[in-house]
This record gives sequence, structure tokens and C-alpha cells, in this order.
Amino acid sequence: MRIARVVLLGFVAACGPSQGADGAQGAPGPAGAMGAQGSAGTTGQDIIEVEGTGQIAVTSATSFSVVPGLTVTTTVPAGAKLHVDTNGGIQCTGVGTAYSVVDVAIFVDGSITNAQRRVVAANTTGVAQMIAAWSFGRSFTLGAGSHTIEVRVAGVDPNAAIANVSSASAPQLQGALTVTTLKL
Repeated sequence: MRIARVVLLGFVAACGPSQGADGAQGAPGPAGAMGAQGSAGTTGQDIIEVEGTGQIAVTSATSFSVVPGLTVTTTVPAGAKLHVDTNGGIQCTGVGTAYSVVDVAIFVDGSITNAQRRVVAANTTGVAQMIAAWSFGRSFTLGAGSHTIEVRVAGVDPNAAIANVSSASAPQLQGALTVTTLKL
């Protein structure tokens, strides 16, 4: 029995894999046929962004007024949706423990939407002319055609100090409005 095992092990070892040297690189094959024309892709998409071009002083008597520069008129194609974002700052102009209160809203075609924020900039006993910021957005499904998007502000508290809203040059206050058209 011992002899048969040795012979069998020698036979299995002789049948194992072997590796020779690699051959030379072959010539490249012929070019394949031209593929089919791809689709045109999605059209009718756009991003428009504007920045504040001036400052507006908001008092308690200020009804909704357009923030200078924060107006976009865009043409919406059929089957598209708009996403509107806005951000900016307000500054309390009062001294001492004064405060300012401003409502910020997105208007579409002259009508107020549910996209609104109330912003309060409140001074402390040690720091005056405090700045507060707004930042919000909404999506709108509008009919095809031309539409005007605006950011408007209003004063709401008769005891509040005047608020400076947005700016043409101060980045801490300068508002922005971004309108993105998405083709569905």
C-alpha cells in the first residue's frame, strides 16, 4: 500500500498548472461601428440669481415693498417647476435695547405666497445695531409663460426701531434671490 501512495502523489504533482512566458502584444482590432445618435437631453432648465442693489428702510408703517434688486422675470416652459430661494440680512438701527421686526415674503406675479419669514434683530445692552438674517425657499408649479418673482418686506411692530434691509455693498446684509427652473 505504501508504494501506491507515493506513485499517486507523484502523478498528481506532475499534472498541476504551469505558466509560460507572456507573448508579444497583438495588433489593435478594427474600429467598431458608430453608435446611434443620443437624445437631445433636457432643455428648458435655467438658474437666475440676482443680488440686492440698494437698501430699504423698513418702519412699522412700511407695507410690503420690493427689496431693491430682488426681482426676477423668467419664462417658464410647459411641464416645468420653479424653485425659489432667498437670503439676506436686516439691521436694527436703534440704540440701547431696541429691536426691529421685518416680515420677508416671496411674491409671484404680484401676489403674496406662503413663503414667508418674520425676522427680529434685537440689540443687547452691550451691542447695538444687531444684524439678523433670513434664508428660505419654496417650489412653485406655475403655468407656462412669463412670471415675475419678487422678495418684499414689511414692518409689523409699531414699537420697533427702523430696520435697514439688504444692501448694494455690505455682504452681511446684501440680499439674494435665486430662481431655478426645472423641467419635469
